[in-house]
Amino acid sequence: MHRYLASAGLNQLKNNADVDKFLYGELICGENLYAEYKNEGECILKEYRLSIAENISLIAITESYPSGRERIISYFPYLHQNEVFSAENCTVEEHIAGESYSGFIEDYKIGISIIFYISNNLDYRKMAETNPDKHFNKTYLSAFGSEGRIILPIEKKQIDENEFKTNKDSENLIEAAKEGDENAIEILTEAEMDTYSEVMKRIGNEDVYSIVESSCIPSGVECDIYSVIGEIEDIKTVKSIYTSELIYILKLNCNDIVFPMAIAESCLYGVPEVGRRFKGKIWLQGRVSE
Repeated sequence: MHRYLASAGLNQLKNNADVDKFLYGELICGENLYAEYKNEGECILKEYRLSIAENISLIAITESYPSGRERIISYFPYLHQNEVFSAENCTVEEHIAGESYSGFIEDYKIGISIIFYISNNLDYRKMAETNPDKHFNKTYLSAFGSEGRIILPIEKKQIDENEFKTNKDSENLIEAAKEGDENAIEILTEAEMDTYSEVMKRIGNEDVYSIVESSCIPSGVECDIYSVIGEIEDIKTVKSIYTSELIYILKLNCNDIVFPMAIAESCLYGVPEVGRRFKGKIWLQGRVSE
């Protein structure tokens, strides 16, 4: 988690001892208490939030016991997002270790499944008590970049009506394939093979980043970490309250997945501008609501 604390402008926290000192000294106090939830038994879960930059907070979840003992069970930076990313049903599953959750969205319009870390843990628990199926129809995505670089844009071709219709047909085919339609699966497979063939023809004479406009691919064994290439649609800069480091909040479009991402200036190589692209690794998080 240290790399994402650095992305949020807390690069002075180098090890676990630094983090513990900061959490117990700055964050875990009554004025930062955001929510409480009575867990099984006599344990009470508490969520603390501390503003560390505009629209960026540090969140800690603790277990509090009648004896007065309180221990931190998780902490992470949080980037607030007001725009709804998807109105599709979002399924939430608890992590095996417990006390944290992942959200899962299967949106046929973008053609891939999205898995992200649930950032509003206690709010979700309260909603889940009245929503036994654990399906939510509003998701707000955001992300933190651990590392990245700015690359140049590529020339875009204008989408005509026929191509727009093709994209809609593709969405319908993906939906049919998910339901087991063999004809749809065969058509999609042929389309993938044609695309692969075209890429292999071009790769000998062109740079891969002039062929691939954007991408969003799971990276490593953690399902909410992605390797992305995304167009920068908007840029906002904020400063860390604790280190005064500049933090970029970039609105990225990765294969029609649009979300804000925060990354500290020290973690980014190159100068971001609208129209340019970001390439790097991100940690995807999301807030769910009914």
